[in-house]
Amino acid sequence: MGVDIAILLKVVTVLLYLFAAVAAGANMAVFWLADARSPWALAQLPSLRRWAAGGALLALSASFAVLCAEAAEMAELPLSDAMPAVATMLASTHYGLAWSIGAGALAAAVVLPILLRARGGATLAFGALAVFWYSRSMVSHASGNGDASLAVMADWMHLVLVGLWLGAVVIAALVALANRRDVQETDRRERAAYVAALSACATIALVGIVITGLASAWHNLRSFHDLLGTPYGNALLAKLALVAVAVVLGGVNRFVVMPPWLLSEGAGRPVAATLPCRFRLVLQIETVILIAALVMAVILAATPPPGAAT
Repeated sequence: MGVDIAILLKVVTVLLYLFAAVAAGANMAVFWLADARSPWALAQLPSLRRWAAGGALLALSASFAVLCAEAAEMAELPLSDAMPAVATMLASTHYGLAWSIGAGALAAAVVLPILLRARGGATLAFGALAVFWYSRSMVSHASGNGDASLAVMADWMHLVLVGLWLGAVVIAALVALANRRDVQETDRRERAAYVAALSACATIALVGIVITGLASAWHNLRSFHDLLGTPYGNALLAKLALVAVAVVLGGVNRFVVMPPWLLSEGAGRPVAATLPCRFRLVLQIETVILIAALVMAVILAATPPPGAAT
């Protein structure tokens, strides 16, 4: 039995966006901790740089897999016979141009965290990832009116903000807040500052996601009725439901768990171990929900909008 190219394409696209988000989240964490001097923060930075470079490298690998799957699907060939179609796509199509831009950006995001270890390296690497996300918008539903249309800009910002939110949550849950060892006074202050930056970042990203998501929905849907009873509308509603659950989880951390924790740690005082553990547990659940939302977003991107049906 041969590989189902359509399913494979969705799977590798999910991995592509997930790995790029991890790289983005790691670079943001490096940015927030670049000036920190506590033992906790200094111990985090080497690992965060490895996650930044490793996430971008995995994204680059997934990007090549996406290219091969796209070429096989377009040429209606088995994946094993798709290399001539890949060469043709790269040489003579708009998709090939967009992919080349994205691949170059991901390659830059691999080396920058290694070569430039200060805040500047993280900033440039995140900028390279932003270029990658723009290359994805160039081949999205939004690109019907050209690569520099308002629809493409909105879609691009949506991808950047979703990647930032997902990546920041994944890195906090799996890396930055994973160490349960006892922390000292300076550790507590800088860990509290990191958590506050994480929360502010998620809040800003969420506001931007709502605005750009509404803009994309306005572009792709002909009317409110297209939300009901169409494959595109169903996928969009499923994605929105998952995002709403993630927002509720973020609200639990922001308004229930964080205040007593940061009030003490911001002053350098110890807190009960249950508060950081509870915060991390909520982040882990939020990570699962956001990955599910990412899966729905990829399905949505592969589903023609109602207005495109002929």
